[in-house]
Order: sequence, then C-alpha cells, then structure tokens
Amino acid sequence: MDLKQYRQGIILHTYQLEKVVAERDKLNRRIEQLADYIRANASFLPDAERAERLEKMERLIAGPPGFTDAVRNVLSNKPGALANAIGVRNMLMQSGYDLTQYSNPLASIHTILKRLVKSGEVTAEVRDGELYYQWSGK
Repeated sequence: MDLKQYRQGIILHTYQLEKVVAERDKLNRRIEQLADYIRANASFLPDAERAERLEKMERLIAGPPGFTDAVRNVLSNKPGALANAIGVRNMLMQSGYDLTQYSNPLASIHTILKRLVKSGEVTAEVRDGELYYQWSGK
C-alpha cells in the first residue's frame, strides 16, 4: 500500500470525526438547556422533591461510572470493609454494574486495585496468604 491511500483515509476519517464532534457539541448544548430548564422549574417544588428531581437529572447527565470509578464507589461505600478482588467483583455485581462487557473482569479489577493502592486511595494487606483491599478515604 502506498502512502497516498493512508493519507486519504486519514483525511476522510478526520472529516467524519469533525462532524461527529460537532454533533456531540450540539447535543451537549441541548443537554445543558434542558438541565437549566429543569433546575429553574425545580425551584418551585418542595425541598425533598426538588432534591430528588435534581439528583435524578445529575445521574442522567453523568451517565454510568467508568470501571475505575465503580470500584472506587463500591469500596468507599463500605469504608471499613476488607475485600479481595473476588469480593470487589461481587460488590460491583450487587451494585448493578454491568461486567458482561469485560472478557476477564477479575483481571481488570486486580489492575484497578493495584493502581488505587499506588495512588493511596486504597490500602492492601495480606491475610491468610490472600491480598485484601480497603478504602483509605484519601
């Protein structure tokens, strides 16, 4: 294959990417408009209902958490608990996080936990020859 074909492919895909990014920007502006409307109108609701509606809106806007954030969430929701990688996987499944998109979720969990230990967010300790993790609160 000559370089001309690669260059043409890059130009074509760059153009398509620019179009998709412009569509994304347009959608983000529309999302912000809708959120502004909801916020403005929610101010007329009773406090509890307003808080519930605004929280739901924020969840919709944020979308599902990424894998690392999901691991952080399940560990931080049980700050005193120790869990091995299998325990973390079980907590993720109980929380409703979809692990089916991962071919080997346990390997990914191990990798994430090692990174969280390195960053100081999680501590690790060996018990009965097995590595357990705990949220450190940092």
